[in-house]
Amino acid sequence: MEYKDHILTEAIRLVFIEYRRKCGLTQNRLSILTNLTRQFISQVEQGKKTPSVNSLSAIASAYNKSLSELFFEIDRFYPLIENNGPLFQIPPNIAAETREKMNEYINNAKKHKDSSSSKAPPTQGNPRQ
Repeated sequence: MEYKDHILTEAIRLVFIEYRRKCGLTQNRLSILTNLTRQFISQVEQGKKTPSVNSLSAIASAYNKSLSELFFEIDRFYPLIENNGPLFQIPPNIAAETREKMNEYINNAKKHKDSSSSKAPPTQGNPRQ
């Protein structure tokens, strides 16, 4: 299976946020446990950075998960994102402002995906050869 970078980045982002919240960790606490900067963790969760295998391993350990379990979850999210499947439902009892921000984020993510998919696919091989 060939993975598209923007979809993989989004899957990693979602898994990181989900696991961190399930573990009840703040970004600061996760930073201490993993020896990664809080800024880096924030950038991963925003989809601005993609972690290395070493960073993935440190984070998986902090979540008390194996690297395989982390990859399994990332792989589980991938087709949902790729096929525009519903990843989660916005709870009806959250504050209106939060609901509005979540809807705005979801719509922006969909626009980004749509604009990314309309671009020509990258060429195969190394263009510098």
